[in-house]
Order: sequence, then structure tokens, then C-alpha cells
Amino acid sequence: MKVKLKGLQISNIAVGLPKETLNIRDYEKFFSAKDIKRIMESTGVESVHVAAKGMCSSDYFVELGKKLMEESNLKSTDFDGVILVFQTPDYIAPPTCTIVQDRLGLPKSSVAFDINYGCTGYIYGLYQAALLVSSGSCRRVIMFVGDTQIATLHEDDRANRMILGDGFAATVIEQGQNEMCFQIYSDGSGYKFLITEAGGFRMPKNEETKKSYTDEHGYVHWPEHTHMDGMEIMNFALKRVPPLVRESLEYAGWEKESTDLFVFHQANKIILKLLQRRIGVSEEKMPITLKTVGNTAGATMPITLSLKNEELRAKSALERVLFCGFGIGLSWGTATANLSETKIYKPFII
Repeated sequence: MKVKLKGLQISNIAVGLPKETLNIRDYEKFFSAKDIKRIMESTGVESVHVAAKGMCSSDYFVELGKKLMEESNLKSTDFDGVILVFQTPDYIAPPTCTIVQDRLGLPKSSVAFDINYGCTGYIYGLYQAALLVSSGSCRRVIMFVGDTQIATLHEDDRANRMILGDGFAATVIEQGQNEMCFQIYSDGSGYKFLITEAGGFRMPKNEETKKSYTDEHGYVHWPEHTHMDGMEIMNFALKRVPPLVRESLEYAGWEKESTDLFVFHQANKIILKLLQRRIGVSEEKMPITLKTVGNTAGATMPITLSLKNEELRAKSALERVLFCGFGIGLSWGTATANLSETKIYKPFII
């Protein structure tokens, strides 16, 4: 799928990070100090933020939405659409988006969506919001992304606990003068590479799903917790992402050299370094921001913008921005945007 949508403006981007932090060095029950140092150097992660016990993703969305409105002087009545892109809903039913709509005081005439995506979620959220605004269905949409994903991990899941963190973002898309280009692909044949098996209707939770098992490759699975095959995800990303970036630049009519910024899903340092080399861009144009936040799933792209905003603004490096997400699904996609007039806030600690 590829499409160009007109009459758009990303006006605000805000990020929320939980107060509690966890230093990767504290995982001494898993690794020696020497091994921890080696892992930090390879993944690029030294610490992560952890959602408070009892706090759901929706709680962070609501608090972040309130802070964004305070800073931007927008009111709840200024929105006629709300989108949540996440994989940690309050309930199986009803959708969490209507609960957030009510808690934020958005008009009852607002359209509301839950979108079940992680790593590529920011692309999907931008696409859905842009469709609503470009079509004239909405004047202004607030799109939230992020997960309390550490709560989905098993306590003995060494690999994921060394890199995944909790983080959240809110993006406002409204009527404007800019064009956005989207290109999105899906390949469900790889759905098992990043999965939480139990808890849905295919595999309801029961006594058996509480037990772990080892697959034919020697990986331990906990069916009620998130499982990621890191090697398969890396191979997929290295194969699919570079040609997607080339296609997307061509479709947008941009040259790689004249593109100001490449904002990629922050999977881990190894993947990002390999992608930098294969695409042919420097870290200056394709920043790595994992050090103090880790891989925050769908929120990694707006978090990168928030952490790097002052530096990017000083270099006037926000006019031609290409977003790229890849992962769960499997899915991969890009979006282009002009952020030169976008208000991007420093992270709010919630």
C-alpha cells in the first residue's frame, strides 16, 4: 500500500516517561558484570523506564494528553478524533479508546479507534489520523502510542528484559498545508516471531499456558508472556527495510542526501547500525536513542524526536523527515512529514 495525503499538519508531539527507572546493571541475577557490560555495549541500552504498578497504558495516555493540552493551550473540545495504538488495553472489551475519550473530556461526537500494533504502530497511527483529517472527517486528531510492555514479560525472560522499556507519546494531526506519503507492507507468515500466545480466543489462558516450553531452536517460551525471536526479526528487518526506504524516498520525490532526518524504530543498536550502513546514512541523520529509554515499541520514534529536538531544531533538520517502523505482524512501513513547524516537547515524567 502506498498513498499521498494532502492538507495535513503534525502540530504537536509530546512524550511521557514513567518516573521509575531500572538500570540494566541491576540484572545481576541473569548475567555477570562483564556480560552485562558487553550486552549494554551491543544493545545500546543502559537503563529503561518502568510503568508504576497498577498504572495502565490508558492512565499514561490520559495524563500525557492533559499535559499536552496545558502546554499547547488546546482544549478537549478542539479534538474530534482519538486513536490509541498499543497492545496493552484495559479490557478485552470494550475498546480503551472510548474510555480515554471520556476521561479526557473529548466531545461525544469524536471518532475513536484502538489499533493493535507495536513496533510499526506509529506509522499506522499517523496513517489513520492523516486519513481522518485529509478526508475532512476530522479537524484535529490526537493519536497516542506506547505500552506498559515490561508487565507483559516473564520475570525470567533475560533477552527482552535487557532491552525493552515503557514509554508513551501523543501526536496531534490537524488540517494544514503539508503532504504526507505512506508506504506499508504486511507479512503474516512471520507472526510467531513476536507473539503473546495465550490470552486470546485461539489459546485461552489455562493451567497449561502457565508452564514454559522449549521450541526446536532451544528458545524458552512462556505462552502468557511476550516472546520475541530476535534473530528472525533482525533478518527480516535487514532484508525488508533498506528497499522500503529507497522506494519511499522515490515515491516522495526526495533524494537521500537532501532528506534531513531518518527516524527509525529503535529495535536495538546492532540492527540500527547495520541498517545505517545498508541504507548509507550517518548516525547524525539516523539517530540512536536507546541509552536511557530502551526499546519502547511503538513509541520509539516520537521519543527519538523528543530527546533530539533541540539538536535537530538548531540544525534546521526537521523539514524532510522519514519515519520507518518494522516488527510485529510482521509489518514494515514508512511515513514522510514536514516537522519544521511542529511543537515538540521535552519528555514529561509521569
